[in-house]
Amino acid sequence: MKKTLYILSISLLILSCKNEPKTKVAPAHEINKDLNETSNTVTVDFTTPEATQLYIDYLAVKGAMVNTNAEKTKVAAKLLAKHLEGKNEYQNVSMVATLISSTDDIEKQREFFVGLNEQTTAALKGKLASGKIYQQFCPMAFDGKGGYWLSNSDEVRNPYFGDVMLACGEVTKEIK
Repeated sequence: MKKTLYILSISLLILSCKNEPKTKVAPAHEINKDLNETSNTVTVDFTTPEATQLYIDYLAVKGAMVNTNAEKTKVAAKLLAKHLEGKNEYQNVSMVATLISSTDDIEKQREFFVGLNEQTTAALKGKLASGKIYQQFCPMAFDGKGGYWLSNSDEVRNPYFGDVMLACGEVTKEIK
């Protein structure tokens, strides 16, 4: 009975992430490669320099998480919060970025990233002048509750699982 449940669990895991590559990806630190790189990225323009900086810094935080690098995530989040100092419109984003920068635990950073994504999405709403942003979703994040993130590419690079399940997820929306 235990063997049957084990096989069923493994089967569900495989099926729930059908976009996952067939080969195991080595951890970023082992291959010294940026796992967040994609073959195509979309350039965007925003209506304000603050929104542009917010998006650039958000992508840096996301990229560090994709590479499962807690130290780089911490540094990128700290820089994001610094760039938003004194900008009341972005206070909620800054608070979440500060939370991310306050821990060395990548799993805790990923939990806080849910809030960063929500606050960044809200802060950027209506500020996109040209280009598009991809909203992506992983159904397996947080024990099946799922998690969203923003990307400058339609190729999935999962910040919630990073090098463990790099391509798990899908584009759910194009923000134009």
